[in-house]
Amino acid sequence: MNNSKIAVRYAKALFDLAGEQKSIDAVYEDMKVIDRLCGMPEVKEIISNPVIPQKKRKEIIGALAGDGTNKLTVKFIELMFSQDRGDHLGAAARNYLELTRRNRGIRQVTITTAVPVSDKIKEELAAVITGVSNGKIEFIEQVDDSVMGGFIIRVDDAYIDASVRTRLNRFRKEFSLAGYAE
Repeated sequence: MNNSKIAVRYAKALFDLAGEQKSIDAVYEDMKVIDRLCGMPEVKEIISNPVIPQKKRKEIIGALAGDGTNKLTVKFIELMFSQDRGDHLGAAARNYLELTRRNRGIRQVTITTAVPVSDKIKEELAAVITGVSNGKIEFIEQVDDSVMGGFIIRVDDAYIDASVRTRLNRFRKEFSLAGYAE
């Protein structure tokens, strides 16, 4: 079976079950942790290492997820590894997150700046975005020194680049086309 189909089916089943048990939000928070864990190279190596028994891999992921993990999430992790689908755990977590965002109307906003963004600016930005479309905003903040100043915002498919780096590159290109560059 196609790898993406496996992850989608497991995520959909988890979402449906979480809906029945009224624990969509708790499992959502757990899946954020699982997604971050599965993105770490060390954890990827453990999950995909055939030398480590499935049971041990499951125990390691469970321990990394923490004690406050929802019972449904723990059962989901156990199921994934008992069915030899541990390699798909990260993709299933990402799919669950996407299903929940669509269901709850959560919009993911990535903001890249040269310095950390204050909560006040995030609130103002959220007000502008929710003014355009209803729903909750979830920020992903990235700090990148090469931006130099300004910001880069990505909301769904929209992309706004108001960074100093981009402006300087644009000026550099215009000057070179006009013959002012060396």
